[in-house]
Amino acid sequence: MRTAATLLIVALAVLVQATVVNRIPFAWGTGPDLVVAALAAVALTASPAVSAGSGFAAGLAMDLMPPADHAVGRYALVLCVVFYLVALLRANTGAPGAVGGRPSAWTGIGTALAASLGVSAAYAAVGLVVGDPRLSLGALAVAAGTGAVLTTLVAPLVTLPLLWMRTVFTEDEFATVQGPTRLGGW
Repeated sequence: MRTAATLLIVALAVLVQATVVNRIPFAWGTGPDLVVAALAAVALTASPAVSAGSGFAAGLAMDLMPPADHAVGRYALVLCVVFYLVALLRANTGAPGAVGGRPSAWTGIGTALAASLGVSAAYAAVGLVVGDPRLSLGALAVAAGTGAVLTTLVAPLVTLPLLWMRTVFTEDEFATVQGPTRLGGW
């Protein structure tokens, strides 16, 4: 149930991001990144492999959905690597801010902020490597800062409910039959 609900919510974040948020003409340029906010909760409650896979799938969906204006795979690569590193950091540090095995709200919001800055920096780095002519340092700094602030502002609406849902549902809702415990069989 946890995996299915997570897939549904991340897919919904991708859909709303591509069809609503990316089409709003913000006066300051960039808007919040709902996908990053959703994946922050996944990275705080899942293994690095699951986080990387979720980031790759969500990023590839964003790469393929209009109005994408970059090479296919660029956002998928960035989300895959950033959320792998976030989950790896969480796994190796013991989830700072965890209360009863559940990351705190501040940890979720802080992770959304840090991930948003990391995604912006990694996206720009990939753009430099592939020779994106639209990159300028000033515009990039403004876009990254604005996007990080706006993503942090929407994190309580996206990250926290998903974080709560992932910690409430368990992966093994149904009892399973354990096989033979010794070499002789049952």
